[in-house]
Amino acid sequence: MEQKILNLTKKLIKIPSIKNNTKALHKIINFCGRYFVGKEFIIEKLESNRKPSLVVLFKKTHSPELFLVGHLDVVEAEKSQFVPQKKGKRLYGRGAADMKGSCATMMVLMKDLGSFPLEKPSLGLILTTDEEIGGYDGVRYLLRDKKYSCKVAFVPDAGKNFKIITSEKGILHFKMIAKGRAAHGSRPWQGENAIDKLIVVYQRLRNVFPNPKNNNDWRISLNLGKIQGGDAVNKVADFAEAYLDLRYPENYNQKKIVRKIKKLASGLKIEILTGGMPFYTSKNNSYILKYHKICRQILKRAPSFIKHPAASDARFFSEKKIPVILTAPIKGGEHGRYEWVDTESLEKLYNILKKFILEN
Repeated sequence: MEQKILNLTKKLIKIPSIKNNTKALHKIINFCGRYFVGKEFIIEKLESNRKPSLVVLFKKTHSPELFLVGHLDVVEAEKSQFVPQKKGKRLYGRGAADMKGSCATMMVLMKDLGSFPLEKPSLGLILTTDEEIGGYDGVRYLLRDKKYSCKVAFVPDAGKNFKIITSEKGILHFKMIAKGRAAHGSRPWQGENAIDKLIVVYQRLRNVFPNPKNNNDWRISLNLGKIQGGDAVNKVADFAEAYLDLRYPENYNQKKIVRKIKKLASGLKIEILTGGMPFYTSKNNSYILKYHKICRQILKRAPSFIKHPAASDARFFSEKKIPVILTAPIKGGEHGRYEWVDTESLEKLYNILKKFILEN
C-alpha cells in the first residue's frame, strides 16, 4: 500500500500546481478526475473564478456522512522541487507535506473502497486548488454556493505526527493607508510624513496586541507583513501603506476587533482585505473520540490534542457547525526548499482512515 501511495504522490508533485498557475491547476484536477473514471464513482468538476475543484462520490448526493478534504495547490518553488526525491522514509518535493501526500492517500483509499463488493460507505472526496490563497473559491464555494455538506469532515492539513487540532485562529488581513504632504527632505517641517503616521499607529496596535510567545500562548497575534511609501529618499513621503496579518482565537469577535483597530488608527484609512472565522471542534465530539481511539490502536500511542495558530479549509466547515477531524501525518519543511513527508506515516494514515470509515 505504501508503494501505491508513494507512486501517486510522485505524480501529483510533478505537476507544478502553483496557486496562480491556472493551466497547471486544471491539469492536476483533470488528472485526478481520470484517476476515478469508472462506474463506481460519481465525478463532478466545478469552478469558481478560474479555480477548479473535484468532488468524487459513491452516490448522487450533496450530503454524504463523511467528506475527505484536500487541496492540490502549492506555493511557488524552484523547478527542482517538482522532481520528487525519495530518501529513506522521506519523500521530498513541493507539496509532499502540504498536502499532496495526504491527498494521494485519500485518493487511493477512495478508489480501493470503490472496488469493495459490499455496499459503499456514505463517503465523498473534495479536492480543491485555492487553499493557499484563502479557500474562498474552493471549499467555501462548495459549501456555501453549491450546498455540499456532511456530518463530519476529515482534513489532513494541519499539525503533524497525527496530533489532532481542536482550534485554529481566525484571520484578519487589513491595509492601513496614510496620506501626508510632500516637501524637500532637508526641510521636513514643511511637510507631513505619511510613513511617520503609519509608524505611530502601528506602535499603538502593537501595544494593544502584544504578540504571543509560542503556540500555547493562545491570544491575538499581529504581523506587519509589508510597508511601502514615498518615492525618493530626499522627499517627505506624502503617501504610505502597510499590510497587516492579525490572527485571533475563537473567543474573540472579528467585528469588535475591527472597531478597535479603526479607533486606534484614527486619521488613517483602514481597508479590510480578507477575513476568516476561527475553527473549533470539541475533543469530546463522538466522531473525534472514535477517530482518536482508532489512532491509539494503530499507532500504539494516543495522539495529543493541540491548538494550531494557522488557518485551513477546516474553518469553512466550522462555520456550518460541522465537526472536523483536523490532523496530519509525519511531515516537515512546508513551503520551504526541503519539504518532505514520511511515506510510512501515509500508510498509517490510510489504515486509520479506512478503519474509521468501515466501522462508522
